Amino acid sequence: MILAIFNDDIPRSALLSLAVGWVTNDAMLSFKPSIVVAATAALSLVLLAGCKISQSQPQPSPAPTPTITNQPPPPPATKTEDSGDTMAPNILAWDATAKEYHAKPGELSAPFAFSLTNIFSRPVVIYNTSTSCDCTVASLPSKPWTVPVGSSGDIQASIDLKDKVGIVTNSVIVYTSQGDRRLNLRVFVAEPNSK
Repeated sequence: MILAIFNDDIPRSALLSLAVGWVTNDAMLSFKPSIVVAATAALSLVLLAGCKISQSQPQPSPAPTPTITNQPPPPPATKTEDSGDTMAPNILAWDATAKEYHAKPGELSAPFAFSLTNIFSRPVVIYNTSTSCDCTVASLPSKPWTVPVGSSGDIQASIDLKDKVGIVTNSVIVYTSQGDRRLNLRVFVAEPNSK
């Protein structure tokens, strides 16, 4: 009987019925009450411990298998204001990474064009650009723009000069599959002629 209590093949409800019948059976009343109490306590502990052990634990789901593609990784979701110039020098050759423009009185926009050539051993993907000010815009030939090995192209930018006087300095950050490049723009805006 005691061996049956530790057998996991017998349902716990059957063991409880068996134990209650054992304690209340007329033939068993001749046992000493201390043995019956000890057996009942041991059975209760086994049943309580068994309940906790038999509860199924949720199994962690396996980690997803990464998908391998031949496409370049997407650009990072967010960029901070100080990002830029993380690109190695042997990736894209630029005609310049800093340009100046001297605006004439009354000009409302300062245009810029940055020429680049892919000197890397693989195509470079230019994902996007961002600017340091809302008055500055930059445009790519396409988004994303894949620049094949040895190919060249231009990134156009402009600064809105409305209500600006003096020196205006802004930047364009170019996000690529091979790092980022900061392009600096400086405009000298002449003061309007005063009468």
